[in-house]
Amino acid sequence: MPVQVLNSIKTNWKETGKGEPVIFLHGVGMDHTMWEEQSDYLSSYYRVIVYDMLGHGLSEKPCKEYKLIDFVNQLRELMEHLSINKAHIIGFSMGGLVAQLFGIHCPDKAKTLTFMNTVANRTKEQQQAVWSRVKQVEQKGHQAPIYAAITRWFNESYRQNHPEVIEKVRQRLENNDPFSYLKAYKVFATADQELWPLLSKITIPALIMTGKEDVGSTPQMAEEMHEKLAKSELIIVPEYKHMLPIEGSETVNKALHTFIQRNS
Repeated sequence: MPVQVLNSIKTNWKETGKGEPVIFLHGVGMDHTMWEEQSDYLSSYYRVIVYDMLGHGLSEKPCKEYKLIDFVNQLRELMEHLSINKAHIIGFSMGGLVAQLFGIHCPDKAKTLTFMNTVANRTKEQQQAVWSRVKQVEQKGHQAPIYAAITRWFNESYRQNHPEVIEKVRQRLENNDPFSYLKAYKVFATADQELWPLLSKITIPALIMTGKEDVGSTPQMAEEMHEKLAKSELIIVPEYKHMLPIEGSETVNKALHTFIQRNS
């Protein structure tokens, strides 16, 4: 898998399949491997690119504080490096926030946008909850919230029946660089407030998905985004929590394929 310097940013990425480009952006604390189910399925139809965002996996971990625009610039530079003029951009959780700002700053480079399990316009109570997790990481280290995160992300039945998947996610979270993780988490904790007044500027076809039981990226947030975006579709998937691309991969894959086909 190539790890290359794109202008000033070292980025770890992987490409499979042929056809229209589809680029996936993972969530905070994860890396490109969370998209394995989507890559395997969609690469039969499209040119699929997955990569590690700044501060994650094998990509660069700058010493400076991160801003959301840094992640947008990384995506733009990766597209330039791969000679991609336009792509279907799919972002999960924090990746969805990056996709939102990308759609605002680079509307000519996105055919569609998908915001999956993505926060928007957190209430004061929700802001306090996410900042309490930031403080926990600052005081106790990046491994402190892992158990609670996995419980919040996956249904109990899935955790019991797929221990190997849960262990892989746990290891990914444990292996994060602690300083980079904290800096990325601070962006995740605040970016929705930065983006909310700007969302209506997005005029690209957008798919908004979340799990009905997702307590962080809630159905209400998805509905509010849907109301803001003129060309959006909304899917609330019953039963699932936050980690929809993994636990609900079959549903996600079919929904993505249908949406991209319709807008190709």
